[in-house]
Amino acid sequence: MRGKKKLESKKSLRFIVVIASVFLLFIGSVDELFAKSQREPISGTPMLRHQKSKVLREYGTLSRINADKDQVGRIVGENEAGLTKSFYAFNFGTNLYYSTSATCRSSIALSSGYYLHIYVEDDEFTRDQSRFSSSILDGISNEYKNVILPTETLYFGAPPTGDFTILLLDIKDSGGDTYVSGYFDSRNEFTTTSSNQRHMIYMDSKDGTPGSTTFYGTLAHEFQHFIHFGKDPLEETWVDEGLAGLARFVCGYGHRESHVIAFAQNPTTSLVVWADELANYGATYLFMLYLAEHYGGSTITTDIVANTGTGIAGINSALSQSGYGVTVNDIFKNWVIANYLNNLSISGGIYGYSDSFTGILVAPGNIEITNSHSTYPISGNGSVDRYAANYIKFTDLGGTYSIFILVPYSLSEGNVQSYSYTGQLGSFMLSFNSISGTLGILGIQQGSSNPTPAVVTNLSESNTISTGEVSGSGGCFIAIASYGSPLAQEVFILREFRDRYLLANAAGRALLSLYNISSPPLARFISHHERFKVLMRIALYPAVGLSYAMMNHPQETGLLSLGLILLFGLLLVRRRRG
Repeated sequence: MRGKKKLESKKSLRFIVVIASVFLLFIGSVDELFAKSQREPISGTPMLRHQKSKVLREYGTLSRINADKDQVGRIVGENEAGLTKSFYAFNFGTNLYYSTSATCRSSIALSSGYYLHIYVEDDEFTRDQSRFSSSILDGISNEYKNVILPTETLYFGAPPTGDFTILLLDIKDSGGDTYVSGYFDSRNEFTTTSSNQRHMIYMDSKDGTPGSTTFYGTLAHEFQHFIHFGKDPLEETWVDEGLAGLARFVCGYGHRESHVIAFAQNPTTSLVVWADELANYGATYLFMLYLAEHYGGSTITTDIVANTGTGIAGINSALSQSGYGVTVNDIFKNWVIANYLNNLSISGGIYGYSDSFTGILVAPGNIEITNSHSTYPISGNGSVDRYAANYIKFTDLGGTYSIFILVPYSLSEGNVQSYSYTGQLGSFMLSFNSISGTLGILGIQQGSSNPTPAVVTNLSESNTISTGEVSGSGGCFIAIASYGSPLAQEVFILREFRDRYLLANAAGRALLSLYNISSPPLARFISHHERFKVLMRIALYPAVGLSYAMMNHPQETGLLSLGLILLFGLLLVRRRRG
């Protein structure tokens, strides 16, 4: 009996082991399938930038294909349905071109008199015909004709004339966490080797799903590349990719969530240094989205594409052409703040996005911080690439406000730049070193008693910047006592005015010396009487307003200041005579 029980126990144990093994194998298979389904789509177009540069060097920008004929001399503008052709395609795993056979499964006339042709790779069609049903292909044709073509013509300009081909195929790539969901190959625009000599883009139909929102987003993305190359073939990758990302959004396919998250998790990513990472797609897309929302929508994007200038110079030219007195550098400084705050309710909405990121957990308004400090004293250092930003947060400083510093923004075309900082709690001292004309800091104050953020954008460019309570060259004692914190925005403004104007001349320094001697007793009195704090804040507002105006609009304010001084002098003389 005992032996029988032992045998049954062994059988049960073996059964459990078998079930567990099958379960683990199943889980492994599910994970594998899930991982495969979660591969993120990327564009293959920027991976072909070296091939683009080569063909442009060989043929220039004018030796394009004849828009009225294809490589065999057949008249363009005819239905190609049922026609089977051999196409050149690019293998992103081997970096080589290869040939594949495809058949035209749909061909529709456009209002221009030309045709849209949809070819499907024969091997892909054989593998799963249901992915290329007539209803799916008709949907793609209608989406291109009724949504993508007119919308992108509005935002980026009219595409080159002639028939247009979409080739659905299994795009060969190197695998991993991403897959090439589509690409535009500029080689097809020239009569060169491995060229199909027709206007076309490639769309993946193996990892991608024809007719899905992601598919249409990719189609819109690649079609922008086609339009952009036709107008400005020398454009820098980051501008072209940013506008291609915007194309997806303006055509109605939403944000590419993985790209937004990748940048929000890595906000120190350079805007202008392209590295084929998801964060690069997110950075360039969000910048173009912000640019279009705040500076003219389709007008500015069309001007950028049409402008023969490239990169920053091209965007600056387009801004000037559209009547905006700002540059990329100006916009970049506001954009890095908008990525942290995303708040349209302050400063006229310049620090926010009009479009919502609802449903995306890590996005503008909720980006990851580079460093955060809550215990003091502290010290740290870091480096930042050009057109990037580090976000360093200082909390629990003990005042009305905590301070959030964006440091630094680098507007130089040079190398990576380094910085360091120190801070202590007792006297609220906070210093940044290595700040210069090309490496600066911006500050954001946020307080629990007043949740509305205040952005400080006019901090000095000097070797050391301090927001200390006491300074050897004028401590702003009365202002600090009146506003209750050395980190109040009004204190920042007055301190900035002091550093720029009063310390720059002998008379100003003499005045500050007298102020340092006489003001501490008054400041102590004010700090212990709430009623006097209110009165002093009211009394200081004209000084704060005039200081802000002189720093931001010096020419206009200079005349006003002179007029006020003369008026005050006349009143004083008149009073003495009376």
